[in-house]
Amino acid sequence: MTRQCLAFCLVLLLAVLASACREARMAAPVDLATTTKPWEVEQTRITGWDAPFSFGPYTVGDIKRGWTTRTAWGFIGYESYQADQSYEYMVVARGQAKAWHCNCAVNVNQHVLEGMVGGGKLTWELGTGQSLACSLRSPQGILWRLALAAGGASNSPMQGVLQGPKLTIKVQGTDKLEGSSISLSEPTGYVFSVSGQLSGTVGAVQVINNGLLWLPDSPQQEAMAAASAALLLYQDISRQ
Repeated sequence: MTRQCLAFCLVLLLAVLASACREARMAAPVDLATTTKPWEVEQTRITGWDAPFSFGPYTVGDIKRGWTTRTAWGFIGYESYQADQSYEYMVVARGQAKAWHCNCAVNVNQHVLEGMVGGGKLTWELGTGQSLACSLRSPQGILWRLALAAGGASNSPMQGVLQGPKLTIKVQGTDKLEGSSISLSEPTGYVFSVSGQLSGTVGAVQVINNGLLWLPDSPQQEAMAAASAALLLYQDISRQ
C-alpha cells in the first residue's frame, strides 16, 4: 500500500512539474483558439539575425537590418524619417513565385505614423513607449501599411491599424498569458480585428517564445501574415 501511495505521489508530482514547465502562451481570443489551429514559427538551421523562418504556408526571408532600397517600397515620409532601427524582409506564400516586399522603421515620430495611415490624425498620441511603421507591398503591387504606437508607459503594448486600400484592421497588443491573471512587462502578442461587415477578431500572433499564429482563411490573410512577420521581427530587434 505504501509503495502504491509513493508511486501515485510521484506521478502527481511529475504531472505538476510538467504543467509548470509548459511553454507560456499569449491569451489568444477564445473565438480563434477554439476554431483555428495555430501555426508554429519554424526557424531554419541557419543561425544569426538574418536567418529565414516560416509559419503555415508562408516563408519569411531576405531579412536585412537597414533598408537597401528605400524608394522602392512607398514608405511615407522616408525622405526625412528618424527611427531607432529599420529592417526589411520578404514574405512568400507557398505556391507563389512572387513575394511581399516589406520594410519597417522602429520609433518613428507622430508625423510619419500619421502619414502611414493616409495623413489623418491618429486616435492615440505617442507616449513614452515604442512605435512601429511598416510598408507592406503585395506581389500584385497593392500597398498595406502598419502603424502602431504605445500611448502610455514604456512597457504598455502598442496599438494601431493595418490599413489596405479598402479595409482597415485594428491591431491591439496584449500582455496577457493563457491561464494566468498576471501580465508580463512586455507584449505577449497582437490581435487583429475589424468592424462593420467583417465584424470580429480575424487573426492573432504570439510574439513570445517561438511564436504562434492564428490566421484563418480569408482574403486578408496574406496581409496579416506580412504584418505578423513584422511584429515577430520587431520583437527580436528590440532585444538586441
